Amino acid sequence: MKSIVNKIIGRFQFKKYSMKRNDTIWAYIFIAPLCIGLLLFLVFPLLYSIYISLTNYDLFNAPEFIGLDNYSRMISKESEFFLSLRNAFIYAVGVPIGMIIALIIANILTGKIKANTTFRIFFFLPTIVSAVILTIIWKWMYDYNMGLINEIIKIFGFEPIKWFSEKNAMKSMIIMGIWGGLGISILLYIAAIKSVPKALYEAAKVDGANAFQQLRYITFPAVSPISFYILVTGLIGALQEFARFQVMTNGIPKNTLTPVLLIYKYAGGEYGGFYGYAAALAVVLGVIIMLITAINFMLSRFWVYYEK
Repeated sequence: MKSIVNKIIGRFQFKKYSMKRNDTIWAYIFIAPLCIGLLLFLVFPLLYSIYISLTNYDLFNAPEFIGLDNYSRMISKESEFFLSLRNAFIYAVGVPIGMIIALIIANILTGKIKANTTFRIFFFLPTIVSAVILTIIWKWMYDYNMGLINEIIKIFGFEPIKWFSEKNAMKSMIIMGIWGGLGISILLYIAAIKSVPKALYEAAKVDGANAFQQLRYITFPAVSPISFYILVTGLIGALQEFARFQVMTNGIPKNTLTPVLLIYKYAGGEYGGFYGYAAALAVVLGVIIMLITAINFMLSRFWVYYEK
């Protein structure tokens, strides 16, 4: 009798082990496409870029290993990398400015105003339009002789502004960048504000809190996780900005030369096919972005509030 029971238990355990093994096999099968995609389109290109950054490569001849020469060239006096990096950080100033504007607009649009849906569509439209098309439109609007903005300025009796001069070029790009990024930010903020319990605002009104105090002590802490997301992704996008600058100025004047635009110029633009140097620029830029993102995550514990 005891042997029969042991056989039954043994068969049950074997069947259980077999089912577990089958589940494991199917799990690997289902995650295989994602893993293969990450290896082919993320890990391999990353490792290959690091390797190319250590070589002299012009795309036509075999890579020639030169060690850290590309990185030494990057910090030389003739290099434009630090100039482009400074320009990218100046452009990134528009990210927190855009966040403040988006939060104010979202706070207004969550209230009871007429044509609420129309305003939301108006602010969101730039998000679904190609960045190149938007840049071409803004390039016409900024035109010194017949641009829409200068025509409006002339109506009020002021002198037209040279928007692409060295003094104003980066300001023009920041204004365009803020406007282009408002749509998604407003949409996210509206969703976050609507999730805040109305009882908090009603209690604040009873205690005599004005609109600004409600925004400061209720709305902002409640939407801080969304603000953190917009800040991190916005900074990453700003440091990698390319299309707008390439179409609008192509790096002229020099205070509109960005790191990715510089990489493009060395890889396939007017500077020639210096793919090894371009790869080195890309690697360093990637490391800088990772460091900034890590710092943002470390600082987030001081101002981001999560529901427990």
